[in-house]
Amino acid sequence: MVTKLAKLVLDSINSKGFSAELGDIFVEVPGDPKKGDYTTNIAMRLASKSGKNPVELAREIVSGIVTDDSIEEIEVVAPGFINFFLSSRYLLTELSKIVEQEDEYFKFDSKVGRNIVIEYTDPNPFKVLHVGHLYTNIVGESFARLQESLGANVKRANYQGDVGLHVAKTLWGLERKMLLEGVTFEEIEGYSLEDRVRYLGDSYIYGSQQYDVESDKKVQKEIDSINYYIYSKNIPSLPSKESSEYEEKKYLEKYTKGRQWCLDYFETIYKRLGTKFDYYFFESEVGEAGLKLVLDNVGEIFKQDGQAIIYEGKEDLGLHTRVFVNSHGLPTYEAKELALAIKKGGLIKYDESIVITGSEQAPYFKVVFDVLSKIDPALSERSKHIPHGIIQTPDGKKMGSRKGGFANAEYLLGDVQSRVEELMEASNRVDDLDVEDVSEKISIAAIKYAFLKVSVGKNIIFDIEKSVAFDGDTGPYLLYVYSRCRSILDSVESVGSSNLCLDLCLDNPHTKELVRAIGRGRYLMLASAEGYSPSILCSYLFTLGQVFNNFYQNVRVLDAGEEEREILLLLLKAVMTTMRVGLDRLGINTVEKM
Repeated sequence: MVTKLAKLVLDSINSKGFSAELGDIFVEVPGDPKKGDYTTNIAMRLASKSGKNPVELAREIVSGIVTDDSIEEIEVVAPGFINFFLSSRYLLTELSKIVEQEDEYFKFDSKVGRNIVIEYTDPNPFKVLHVGHLYTNIVGESFARLQESLGANVKRANYQGDVGLHVAKTLWGLERKMLLEGVTFEEIEGYSLEDRVRYLGDSYIYGSQQYDVESDKKVQKEIDSINYYIYSKNIPSLPSKESSEYEEKKYLEKYTKGRQWCLDYFETIYKRLGTKFDYYFFESEVGEAGLKLVLDNVGEIFKQDGQAIIYEGKEDLGLHTRVFVNSHGLPTYEAKELALAIKKGGLIKYDESIVITGSEQAPYFKVVFDVLSKIDPALSERSKHIPHGIIQTPDGKKMGSRKGGFANAEYLLGDVQSRVEELMEASNRVDDLDVEDVSEKISIAAIKYAFLKVSVGKNIIFDIEKSVAFDGDTGPYLLYVYSRCRSILDSVESVGSSNLCLDLCLDNPHTKELVRAIGRGRYLMLASAEGYSPSILCSYLFTLGQVFNNFYQNVRVLDAGEEEREILLLLLKAVMTTMRVGLDRLGINTVEKM
């Protein structure tokens, strides 16, 4: 319909002697439903060139639009908008398509044949998966599903930091904690997977705290030595340093086993979140290639700076100087990121490569992609970094992962689920329900929706109590809308044919409003996908939920006459389908009964 309306406007413009192309005409859904189903500001844009009054020009354009029975009314409003109201006949026809086609109705073809790799989550083994990684996972999974709705071939990638100073801090801290607590590594191996990973996380915090004590250079030297040793096992070209056979066995065994514990643990979280990755990349795999890339381009792209190798940024272009090989001769994150981009390009052959991280890494990626543009310009053009904001507590504090007080993703999932179960018990929502399964779905919906309803890039203030509410702008509220539709439909023997009686006049304003709200779904799902903007979809689903709730309170579906009842039931099925598909694009599973 958007393209159709744009062509109608263009034909009128051309017939009036103005010069315009189809790409100049933007037709969109207005924020206020009272302003029509679609609107365009083309008159205001042309007025500045023609010298005419925008409102008068809009009226002139409308007078030349040749309509059909899909358009009920066209109005002009100051300061020059042209608003289109679609007919009941058209809206009901679209409604019947949703009922007949279901998921297929909301699929598009604008990216058919395009290969897109989306890299997200990117946790660090030897540290717990914290809320920042949880947020990145939620955004990335929604991006992937939205792009798949456009017909793209999407590959999900996960890049994990299994080497680096954090690993050395963990291994050092692990040795000291075991000694202080009188625990052996064999005993730790007998712990549950979650407890083993938590012990490693505590070891990391302890190691970080000790490393940051400026007066204790001995600890820093020991941790730096461990770091070099682990790197040397993955980068054969590094000059070897002396280490006893005992030291090698002690750290290598704990590194190998600890790494696998963390990877196995991460998979349990991914399963709960509904994510399956196609590719796993590791820093240990790209360190050698990253080091070589830098060393091969010293003097041309990179510059020697004492014992380190740097990329000298240009502040006027927003590029600051960054170290690519540190003073110990080890490749930094920047060098490994460079090698990763090239490895992904060779392995996946993508048209678009999206990397999702926190906004604090935006300057870092700007430099890396600038370097990449000098090594492989084509690859750089196809690569994009999309930063997201940080998760904050209601008092405005950032949820961190160092020095205690960190927000473990598993803890957050557990806390929210516990609160959901309490609310279910208090509201008598547990009869005939699998409480654990339902509360899990509701809690994940609560977290995902709370994160995704805020525009990607902005900071999020996460409040558990607000997120789990069964009314208001929340995930549980949308699940309730879906389950309410399901409950009504399950109470009748048959929904009937999807061949709607198009001559039925929608005199009831609540019914008409709901039909119009459903009609906006396809366009807004498309806009959400094309703009990498889950918040657009969240806003639409909440609006649809509100309109449905108003309809439900004012229209007695099961008490209506037979013909009207059939259409109202099909209307509910369309609401249910739209809600289910929309939630799925956000990575949220529906609940059949609440």
